[in-house]
Amino acid sequence: MQSKHAIVLGTLLRVQRFMDTNAEVLGPVNTSGYRHVLDDTVTALQDHAVNQSASQQIGQGETAKQRALRSALRQNHMRPIATIALAELRQVPEFVSLRNPAPNLTAHKLVAAAGAMAVAARSYQSTFINGGLPADFLDQLKAAADAVTQSLTDRGTSTTTQAAATAGLATMASRGRAAVRVLDSLIQPQLAGNAVLLTQWKSAKRFVGRTSPVPATTFEAAAIGTNAVVPAVPAPTPAPAPAAPAQAPSA
Repeated sequence: MQSKHAIVLGTLLRVQRFMDTNAEVLGPVNTSGYRHVLDDTVTALQDHAVNQSASQQIGQGETAKQRALRSALRQNHMRPIATIALAELRQVPEFVSLRNPAPNLTAHKLVAAAGAMAVAARSYQSTFINGGLPADFLDQLKAAADAVTQSLTDRGTSTTTQAAATAGLATMASRGRAAVRVLDSLIQPQLAGNAVLLTQWKSAKRFVGRTSPVPATTFEAAAIGTNAVVPAVPAPTPAPAPAAPAQAPSA
């Protein structure tokens, strides 16, 4: 969750708290349409923040899983086929598709290479089985390639979800700012003459806060930062006074 969205969420939560605490003074303002807009916006911001965090973590996990699946496809399935082909089938026309692919291929290209290898190896299944591969080595190759493809799909889904949540945060943050402006125009007349509550309201509605990005896993804490306890800074220890110079001995 970016800091600008956490700042908005923190302000909206303070506004909610102020309106709940002073419901009797605010009267109908506290049940107005824009109070409902405020509440709905807070809920939406929190939901989008959770979705953004969850999809980001899922995407990171899927990326690590994809690396493992790609390594397994290349090393455990394609490499044995390529090794036997190098020893037994160097002269056949399909040999170019039976070579082990480069380790730096992208996932999509690796899956395509596995498909081409399966097609080329089908005509020489007996050679590979006699060379030591299991009878269903082509099925295993296809299953490993399909696993990489599924991981690519899952990674794309998490990216889409994260992008949607980020867009939702921006939309709801803008909506929240607008709601506070409207509520401010309604609340200040209600508090005319009450200097204490007016000061509290002006403080609650200010969009201020930290300026660095807020980790998604701590967005709740960032949102209610006004209640955080600021640690005391210890006073510096005074330096000891310099010792007086020794008195020179008298003549």
